[in-house]
Amino acid sequence: MTARGERLLTAAMRLLPARRRDLGAALIAELPALPPGARRIAWLIGGFWFVAKESAVRMVGYGLGLAVAVAVLVTVDRIGASDDSSQVSLLVLLVGAAASGFAAPRWAWLAGLVLGSAIAVSAMASAAWGPPPSHPTNPSGVGGAATLFVLILPALLGAYLGAGAAWLLRRPR
Repeated sequence: MTARGERLLTAAMRLLPARRRDLGAALIAELPALPPGARRIAWLIGGFWFVAKESAVRMVGYGLGLAVAVAVLVTVDRIGASDDSSQVSLLVLLVGAAASGFAAPRWAWLAGLVLGSAIAVSAMASAAWGPPPSHPTNPSGVGGAATLFVLILPALLGAYLGAGAAWLLRRPR
């Protein structure tokens, strides 16, 4: 039972972020020092808890950051009433996508898709179910709002620029 648990824990350690893998390797290295039985099983359970906690924190943290970026982007877009509000929204879109791409380079595509479609989805929902806008927008109606999906392209560009910056900073010298 414990041999199988040790193999599973060793495989699960690959899910850890790079900065926490050393601690996971230490958990496995100390396992043979424990006597067989309840203490060794408790140690294995603790190791699995460590892997689950570290993986969940990373995923929840990134999802929460992405949700905050979407909320800020949609809020800035909705409250903008001046002539340059679209440029401000585009700046927030690019900065949010770049920050998300920098935070998790492997998930840059997700940040680009989510942030790039946030304004379009918000505008489509507002056109379909919301009250009439206080200031008229150029793309009117649900069909006009669907044209805003073109913002996925600059969002992907920003996300991959952030991912590239992260790669440049983290590469070995």
